[in-house]
Amino acid sequence: MKISRSQDNYGIQVSRNQEEKFPDADSYYYQAIENADGVPYHLIFLSQTSEEYYLKAGAGIEELLGIPPEDFTEKLFRSMIEEVVPLSKDAPADLAESRRRLLSREIRNCKLEILLRTEDGKRKWIRDSSLPLIDDETEQVIGVFGILQDISSIRLKPDNLNKISEKEDECDNLKVAFLHNISHEIRTPLNAIIGFSTLLGEHLDDPVRRLEDMDIITRNADNLLKVIDDIVEMSKIEAKTVRISKDSVNLYSLLRRVYDQNRDDACRKGLIFKFATAPDAKETEIFTDSYKLAQVLSNLVGNSIKFTKEGQVQFGYSLNEKKIEFFVSDTGIGIPEEHQANIFSRFYQADCSSRRSYGGTGLGLAIAKAYVELLGGDIWFTSNASEGTVFSFTLPDERKNGDAHS
Repeated sequence: MKISRSQDNYGIQVSRNQEEKFPDADSYYYQAIENADGVPYHLIFLSQTSEEYYLKAGAGIEELLGIPPEDFTEKLFRSMIEEVVPLSKDAPADLAESRRRLLSREIRNCKLEILLRTEDGKRKWIRDSSLPLIDDETEQVIGVFGILQDISSIRLKPDNLNKISEKEDECDNLKVAFLHNISHEIRTPLNAIIGFSTLLGEHLDDPVRRLEDMDIITRNADNLLKVIDDIVEMSKIEAKTVRISKDSVNLYSLLRRVYDQNRDDACRKGLIFKFATAPDAKETEIFTDSYKLAQVLSNLVGNSIKFTKEGQVQFGYSLNEKKIEFFVSDTGIGIPEEHQANIFSRFYQADCSSRRSYGGTGLGLAIAKAYVELLGGDIWFTSNASEGTVFSFTLPDERKNGDAHS
């Protein structure tokens, strides 16, 4: 097999009759790599089936992963992975996605550090360094050439093992806190629904009390439904099954809807609650996913109202360099500095104790961040304890009528 660097230094060029010439032509390359304690491999993409297979994997794969070269498959390799740490620019933390980006030329090379568990239960860190294979006739990417190296001796030093253990313990603690919170968040509205449903039967002759009971039942049913929706949506986000459905959206109508949904909660707390728009907001139509944008704003606005005892909550947007920048500001309790790094993590809450003052599942901000990124934007915040918080996020300015801000 003829192997050479492509003219643009993009990858490795190979001849079309690679399978016939492969076994003998590159044996020296394989020997050289394996002498340097690496395990070379050739992964070929089958365009007809969107699958891939290993044209050849170095003999060292058996010592590295406990798999004979003839049994080594991409599917088996992926099933062993516990964590992926990208080292190359724009490389994703997902092996399958990195292969796809190499195939589509979105990235020019890929370096990953991968934590996996072998079939005999051992945990290993390996480094996967790969370049695209380019057909010398069609100039199309037909696969990847890569090298696997065992870096466990570096990554699994005692201090690193302690860090991994601490991370696992933290994750377990978050899950326990989450389950505790979920139990509380479900029981509270459910008890109210059951209790006031009983009272409703006792107040049949009192229209005023009956309406109050029905209002409490409705609000708690809505709260219960939101808890369930958050859990289901987070599972879909983690499974990467969330789909984007873009259409023309009137910004003023969407902000007004978010305002109406949260107005009663703000009024009950005596807060000043308002939304700000551009002068031509009623005519501004953007191209995005209406449901997900509304959910992001509702989650952020709901959080601000929940954590603001007095003062005001305001939200709105502005146009800025081909982006639409949304904001939600409040005069609430703020986010202590020690919690700010984890505020978008799933299950995370600043106060996870059984006597916490504020309810919630700890999923709202994680869902908001996931939605914003799916829509092509970024999200961030500024906050000081006891001084309030401002959440901001951007979306691409994709107005269908061609009047996008420039």
